Amino acid sequence: MMRFYENIQFTSESRKSPRSYYIPGGCSQYLLLNGEWEFAYFNRDIDVPEKIEQWDTITVPSCWQLHGYENPNYTNINYPYPCDPPYVPTDNPCGVYEREFELEKKWGKVYYLFEGVSSCAYLYINDNYVGFTQGSHLQAEFDITDYVKEGTNKVTVKVLKWCCGSYLEDQDFFRFNGIFRDTYILQRPIGHMEDVQIIPNEKTIHVVTEGICEVSIAFEGKELVQTQMENEFTYEVENPVLWNAEKPALYDVVLKRNGEEVKFRIGMRKIEVSSQYELLINGVSVKLHGVNHHDTHQYNGWCQTDEELRKDLLLMKELNINCVRTAHYPPTPKFMEMCDEIGLYVICETDIETHGFLRRLPNVEYHFDMESNDWPASTLEWQGEHIERMERMVETFKNYASIIMWSTGNESGHGVNHVAMIRWTRSRDNSRLIHCEDASRKEQIHNADVYSRMYISFEELEKAAVTNDICMPVFLCEYSHAMGNGPGDVYEYNEIFDKYPKLIGGCIWEWADHVVMVDGVAKYGGDFEGELTHDGNFCCDGLVFADRTFKAGTMEAKAAFQPIRTSYEEGVLRVFNRLDFSNLNEYDFTYWVEVDGVKKEEVTLKLDVAPHESVALEIPYEETTCRYGVYLNTRLTKAEKECAQTQHELPYKKVEETVREKSLTLTEDEYHIYASGEGFQYVFSKLYGGFTSMIIDGVEQLAGTSKISMFRATTDNDAKMRPFWANVNIWQGENLDCAFTKIYECDICDDKILLKGSLAGISRKPVLLYDMEIKITVAGTVEIGFNGKIREDATWMPRLGMEFTLTEQASAFSYYGRGPWENYCDMCHCASVGTYKSDVDSEYVNYVFPQEHGNHMNVKRLTLGNLEFQSEDDFECNVSKYTIEDLDQAKHTDELHADGNVHVRIDYKVSGLGTASCGPDLSEKYRFSEKEVSCKFKIKKLTNK
Repeated sequence: MMRFYENIQFTSESRKSPRSYYIPGGCSQYLLLNGEWEFAYFNRDIDVPEKIEQWDTITVPSCWQLHGYENPNYTNINYPYPCDPPYVPTDNPCGVYEREFELEKKWGKVYYLFEGVSSCAYLYINDNYVGFTQGSHLQAEFDITDYVKEGTNKVTVKVLKWCCGSYLEDQDFFRFNGIFRDTYILQRPIGHMEDVQIIPNEKTIHVVTEGICEVSIAFEGKELVQTQMENEFTYEVENPVLWNAEKPALYDVVLKRNGEEVKFRIGMRKIEVSSQYELLINGVSVKLHGVNHHDTHQYNGWCQTDEELRKDLLLMKELNINCVRTAHYPPTPKFMEMCDEIGLYVICETDIETHGFLRRLPNVEYHFDMESNDWPASTLEWQGEHIERMERMVETFKNYASIIMWSTGNESGHGVNHVAMIRWTRSRDNSRLIHCEDASRKEQIHNADVYSRMYISFEELEKAAVTNDICMPVFLCEYSHAMGNGPGDVYEYNEIFDKYPKLIGGCIWEWADHVVMVDGVAKYGGDFEGELTHDGNFCCDGLVFADRTFKAGTMEAKAAFQPIRTSYEEGVLRVFNRLDFSNLNEYDFTYWVEVDGVKKEEVTLKLDVAPHESVALEIPYEETTCRYGVYLNTRLTKAEKECAQTQHELPYKKVEETVREKSLTLTEDEYHIYASGEGFQYVFSKLYGGFTSMIIDGVEQLAGTSKISMFRATTDNDAKMRPFWANVNIWQGENLDCAFTKIYECDICDDKILLKGSLAGISRKPVLLYDMEIKITVAGTVEIGFNGKIREDATWMPRLGMEFTLTEQASAFSYYGRGPWENYCDMCHCASVGTYKSDVDSEYVNYVFPQEHGNHMNVKRLTLGNLEFQSEDDFECNVSKYTIEDLDQAKHTDELHADGNVHVRIDYKVSGLGTASCGPDLSEKYRFSEKEVSCKFKIKKLTNK
């Protein structure tokens, strides 16, 4: 038995035709109904009585799962119900909303609007049925003139958890329900304007609306024209100031009729594709430095206030982001107003995603089997709803200059219904590009205007850039999956974008982590009772954390997108302006030299460099002598905010050691070797091949035995490699997390400790064979030489180095290396080499799913407590209050348990991060794949005297 809301041919009733978004002013009334409503929840819609006697209260907008009605559920691909379209589960939960509103005088036409309600809504005014709507993220408007009266009125909204439209809304997010965006009432004069069309172009402001009205156009407060129009009016702007994301100029258009005013802010601009398939904005080639944006809040789910949305967009601008894709549904219209005002290019995507059909059968690969005709995109019964969802989006947002592409949705296969959507859109608005990643995946690229892909490798991207088979712009709608510690490849992708005209950029997946906070702990899929299917922490994939704080990956994206690139050669610094419409003279450019981390004089300049041009600066520098290195640093600022930073190593002469410290005479017993001198006593274990005690000035420095190790707490992006590294199953991995050290020989020879050892995972042949030579000097310096061979048939490794467990006194430290942000070989452009101070609390990064973090590259010195680690060559280091084991076993932040010690890694090399949580495997150049390793470092004793 098909229920009303399961009929795909009947997805609305009495809903008005879509129109451009505006809130009318003048004599018109706007009554926002946000606030406290009465609410009643029912496990089954059939249990809703004719008259509800017992009500709770709930805030609107909100998601009812976050107010104690049902539990949250996060699922990415799988539908949270059987895949049996158009039918949904028999037991369909329902939330009923009710409140009163006052209409002091009824004098015109009255309308009720939803900006977002999930999954469908029945609207009643004064107990009379008005209409029905589906399409959770699409605006719905109803004429309620005949249902309202002067004085007190009652509105009732019945919202169902699921409907047939839910099959089109299988986005990667927590599944929430309720009235989750603004809902309001408009009273307007009889004969008011309906739709207003002002589709942007570069020459005129062209206004279309039915009937006669007054029109005025102004720019920056100066009125340009005021006249009367009928149906259509074209104003040719003299010397128009064109809109772009760097300089978002807007004209004010006001229409008046019957005492009502309707205001628009309109940008003038032109979108083209060049003969080289570049994206041209106003004739200028533009690269899209973008990000995908979901509406998400750690406490309020899909509900973000206007202030929170504005904060998101301003943070994007701070991070040099110039583009946002509304993944995977249209935003609230105020979001688009902000993009116009702040300056962001927008790929506006409609509310369609159906990748749950990938999993409708068991034991099948990730494959869009469109030939089956099971998919909604290929089924003619669903065509009307596909076209209507496109129409509702386009008509609502058509006047916004920021929108440069219309998108047909996400991961829904590509069928006749998509083709029909595209055909309708071209006929309605041919001024923008049409985006359809599904068409590119199906190799029907001619159906859209851009070749769009997601998560392809560097090699695949470059192939797309040079092939003659793709004669359109190439765009990555999703790339650099930012889950956990990462993204580790965003900088290199952008270097490739800049290399080829056809590559127009892409959008990082995604803006912010999706979590639900419970007692101060971020929760994700599988953490809530009743989740029959879920995707774990795959929702924790944001470029920023859920509270919008930054991580190193955030800053790496900022560096990848920054307005300048610099190069240095033979005393000349070349600065290239990557901006498209702005001269660098709008910024302050500063450079300085640092010697061993000590800053020399700063020089600040105004550089007159046009967009896409460069300038050469001669940098006065005489080669100097120092211990660690000399670096030329640059910084670009605007309004005292840093927009870019770069760094180049300069040539220098290294200070040579003039006096070599003499070796100390060592003593031994059966299991230990002893070193004692003025102010120090060390004990080295012959059994375990590590120091068990290092006492300096009477104070013990160690809280455990030093050891060789190769494992790291796997990151989200290490997930594919975890079975090869860790003890996940009985047959596959090297079991580095269950490793055993074996010392075959350990002797004193010429006052040096010589040992041979191995490292092997449980049940495995040794993966590492190594020799160590350790010299301890009369001053207490420990000189360690390491030579190792990794088994030839072993996979690439997460890292290799020595672990030291120090006492709590070492929790504050300083280092000369790359910082202050954590950094890895493929995520290091946000961090500069210099001298830094830190501590274990500052080094901790609060990833939702605990994992490896806190690495620093290019380290020459690390000072903790009474110990200083040094190396002539760079090493990598990590200082943490948590053990690798604790980080690796915890699934949530409250499962971490600091043991009061300081855990230090001195590493020869650490593999990069990549974005393989949802993307290509880590590029070979960033893997630790060496089979023979040789390194040296020192531990110097520091005295308190």
